[in-house]
Amino acid sequence: MHIQLGFSGPAGSGVNTAGMLLAELLASKGYTIRADKEYASIIKGDNNNFFLSISDDGSILLPKKVDIFLTFDDYSVTKNQEIYDLQNIVNIKSVAAKHKNTFAFWVALRMLNISLEEGKSIIQTFMKEKYREENFIELENGYTYGQEQCNDLCTLVHYAQKIWPAKPLMFGNELVAKGAIQSGLEFYSAYPMTPASSISDVILEDPSVTYYQGEDEIAVAMSMLGARFAGKRAMCGTSWGGFALMTESISFAHQAEIWGVYILSQRDGPSTGTPTFTAQGDLAYAMNASFWETSPIVMAPSTFEEAYSMMGQALNWSDRYQHPLIILLDKQLSEGYLTINQKKLTLPKIDRGEIATGGGEDTYLRYKDTKSWISPYAIPGTENTLFIATSYEHEESWTTNENPLIKDQQMQKRFRKRLTFTAQEFAEDFVAYEVINPHVENFFVTRGINRYNIESLIKKKPDRGLIIIKVFHPFSFHLPEFFKNHENQIKKLIFIEMNYEGQMERVVRQECNLTTPERNKKISHHRKYTLYPIFIEELEQYVK
Repeated sequence: MHIQLGFSGPAGSGVNTAGMLLAELLASKGYTIRADKEYASIIKGDNNNFFLSISDDGSILLPKKVDIFLTFDDYSVTKNQEIYDLQNIVNIKSVAAKHKNTFAFWVALRMLNISLEEGKSIIQTFMKEKYREENFIELENGYTYGQEQCNDLCTLVHYAQKIWPAKPLMFGNELVAKGAIQSGLEFYSAYPMTPASSISDVILEDPSVTYYQGEDEIAVAMSMLGARFAGKRAMCGTSWGGFALMTESISFAHQAEIWGVYILSQRDGPSTGTPTFTAQGDLAYAMNASFWETSPIVMAPSTFEEAYSMMGQALNWSDRYQHPLIILLDKQLSEGYLTINQKKLTLPKIDRGEIATGGGEDTYLRYKDTKSWISPYAIPGTENTLFIATSYEHEESWTTNENPLIKDQQMQKRFRKRLTFTAQEFAEDFVAYEVINPHVENFFVTRGINRYNIESLIKKKPDRGLIIIKVFHPFSFHLPEFFKNHENQIKKLIFIEMNYEGQMERVVRQECNLTTPERNKKISHHRKYTLYPIFIEELEQYVK
């Protein structure tokens, strides 16, 4: 069974608290929970939502249909009826309760047939002692009110039973931060920017990582490169407005071959746009993130577990190839919650690349033109390895030089690292993309959070396939081969993404030679750019 339940009220009314209490309780009972926040950019007023998608069969959905909608005022109904399919609305605006959010929590417990004792236990676990008693006052009244509101839905939903062992409930940015920390992260810099800000909250809890909040994103990015120059594993995070300020650092990182991992959590734009809502509009910018030819590595996780595992891969790649790397997230992945399959939380062995040991009599050449085009990196203080990281064109040593032959040598060195990358990383067993149901005729193509809804659809309709792109630059040569080898088999490709121009589609078309008239006939798309994620109901038309 699958249902979606939502809490809704003015910003500041505590809808997140109600939602998280219920999410943690259901996760402790073994249910699959995907929780999602939608909120206005103002601090108080307007309307905030917290949705819980609950299943007992492991399905993970972002649906438009809301089976139970617990609202604190009339505006919550008026606003959300235009966006969601609200089925059972329970409006507690007239209830005389000091804490309407916990009152709504008790109502939800009764409607889901969960005992008062379990609700009280979760309050004791997650709420500070000084707040518990006054919230317990709402307990009986809320539970009784929930009984009065029950209709046929209450007889259909039986979530009182514990069906599996407890599952950890984690949010996307938490997995990003913990994946990086457990992969040897030593320095993180950021300036708060939704929806990347909560990465800092997690990192600040770990004393093994030095945290720096700069005065702006220019200082953030350059401090990360400074830490990397000093030999530390370094990362920074932001959203697109802040990332725009960081892009000059990417050009410097490319030239000086000092590197780091940039977390770019996408939100809606352009300009300030609607900054607390979702989009996937930064791919084109990330792939060309700076002036001239800079070509950072660009990756995009498609599951919460990948957000964790990909951090180990990202830090390794950045160190190994001495190159800036961008991780593209989207809001629903950054700020959403999911019950996690811990078996999928895997990390590669830490690889810091080739580090110069010093001590020899040979002159150290920081930018030596090696067979792999990657030069051993020296940590400052290493004997006989003096060098300067320069933004100017330079000789193999680091000395500034404007000789055209030197320019040619160093340009080729910087760009040919990509050949080493693709040769070493895009082996047959490496997944820069994923194909589900490879032998069918009709495929969805997507990235990021869209994966969950599409994957749920094709489980019920196995004559549809799914291609998920996870590495956009360098682009894997295996995917063009897949399209070429399945030319006669594939009848339809439907690109699913959250931007206006179809940025992912454009990349895949170009890289996979899908621009001929005959191949164009096979391609269609579904694009959404109106603040909210792509709901599963919007995709059902493609599997009928």
